[in-house]
Amino acid sequence: MKLHAIAAKAAATIAAAAALLTPLATAPAANAFPAPITPSNLVGDLLGQQGCRAQYLIAVPGGANTVEGVPTFLPHGGQVFSTGLRTQAQTGGQVQPLWVSYNSAAFANRTYYAASAEAYTATRNVVTRLSNACPDATFHFTGYSLGADVAARLTRDIAYGSGPIAPERVRSVALIANPYQGDNGAWLAPGTSPDSRGALGELEGGYGQLADLVLEICRPDDIVCSMDEDYRPLVEPALRTHLNAGRVPFSEFAGIFSHLGVEALGIPGAMGAHGDYGQAAPREAADWVVLHSGDPAPEPASEE
Repeated sequence: MKLHAIAAKAAATIAAAAALLTPLATAPAANAFPAPITPSNLVGDLLGQQGCRAQYLIAVPGGANTVEGVPTFLPHGGQVFSTGLRTQAQTGGQVQPLWVSYNSAAFANRTYYAASAEAYTATRNVVTRLSNACPDATFHFTGYSLGADVAARLTRDIAYGSGPIAPERVRSVALIANPYQGDNGAWLAPGTSPDSRGALGELEGGYGQLADLVLEICRPDDIVCSMDEDYRPLVEPALRTHLNAGRVPFSEFAGIFSHLGVEALGIPGAMGAHGDYGQAAPREAADWVVLHSGDPAPEPASEE
């Protein structure tokens, strides 16, 4: 097939490439883990039913893994679905998971940054309300893809004093397929390369004093958290894509694909890797949270 034909086909199917950061992750069956399910639809309802818990795991689903107003008394969210259930089961309910819902249809009915901003606000609001109602509670965070973007930024903000809670109230953070992967000071899970750099670049400021509490999990062939530098020109037009509004920069995508030539044929595999973490990643994330759930809570490293 000639290179110009490859470029034309790529432009015609750009809806898939526009989903650069948010391939669907399949949620495991709800009965895969024997954890007791505690209603967590609304923070107020949760507190009214069971009062404060000592520890909360705030789980932020990735793109296309949740919708605004989803009844979160039923755990959901792809990768973070099972991270929450595993953590609850392994701690005997000591850690209460909560799954944040938001309009996650990035690239389809909103831009990526619009979805990310809403997810950040929703997550921050949950933490604010819980922390105010339960002043002795401590927190864990986990997120996948767009959800890892949110959890990473929230962790950074907490570390530098602009978050909804003090740094000492954070026990652990486990991020899967972080778009801000790379040189943030975090611990790296086995198989995660120190050379990997996410699609959104490094996180400004890194994780600061909370770095020792953060685990990053990233496949080296995942286009979101370990982007091939040759593919990086795709990011900027993808972030401007809004399919429902008809804002898709077809010509830009076609030009990039044409320039990539046969290298463009590797993109579907890199996107597929993003949605192919199986149960290994949520298990690693849950193990990290469980490790940091014992008393006393690990102290954040002091800044030099």
